[in-house]
Amino acid sequence: MGKSFPFGLVFFVLVLSSLHLQAQSHKNINSNSSDIYIQLKGRDEVKIIPLLDTLSADKEYLFMIKFSSKYMFSELFFDKGLASRTDSFLSIRPKTNLTEGTDTATLRIIGFSNNSRILLQHKFILLAHAREFPMVNPNRTINITVNNVVLERNMNYDKRDFPEGCTFGYLDNGHYNKDNVITGITVSVINKNSSKNLFAKADKPTEEMIHEIHKARKGSRIYIRLDVKNGKRTRSTWTSFILND
Repeated sequence: MGKSFPFGLVFFVLVLSSLHLQAQSHKNINSNSSDIYIQLKGRDEVKIIPLLDTLSADKEYLFMIKFSSKYMFSELFFDKGLASRTDSFLSIRPKTNLTEGTDTATLRIIGFSNNSRILLQHKFILLAHAREFPMVNPNRTINITVNNVVLERNMNYDKRDFPEGCTFGYLDNGHYNKDNVITGITVSVINKNSSKNLFAKADKPTEEMIHEIHKARKGSRIYIRLDVKNGKRTRSTWTSFILND
């Protein structure tokens, strides 16, 4: 005749199993909550300057990114295009498969502090547009010039290189093409404490743009983008450099 187990022992085993399952459930909940991203806007731990809500697809944007003294940069992710960080600057080039209307994209940033981490995110609205021209040939050399000075990326230039009345040029494979017409100019002046962005639908920089370059501090980063039209085709090119005295 088989042995029977006391009811009390069976009850004790069931209670232990229930407690174990509850502990596993709490563990899983805590693990998932640690992966929840919080909104970047309004946070002091990480600042992006300027923090835009709307971006145009296939255009490149340059921002300043600042971490509080408590946190240091770990990783970043951007789900619709490319995003990269260099020192205190964040470059974003959004992309979308849509040719009209709007899309959304999310930037996620992870920062570490001692043995903890903070997960932040910011959602952008992407303005889609029809692709009216093929991608630029990667073997093609395109430069922006001010008067006769080529503004190479990540180089240093003096304020005297930007005299009043100066003009920007679009150098295509070492040559100026009269069919290339500059239709828009963007100038951004970025330093550790602030940034200023100026845009003009014109073929020459405005007096305000040159004035902002002249009054910028030594070590400021200058970002210049030209919108250039050739026939029905329009493309944008940019350069970024450090300003001397």
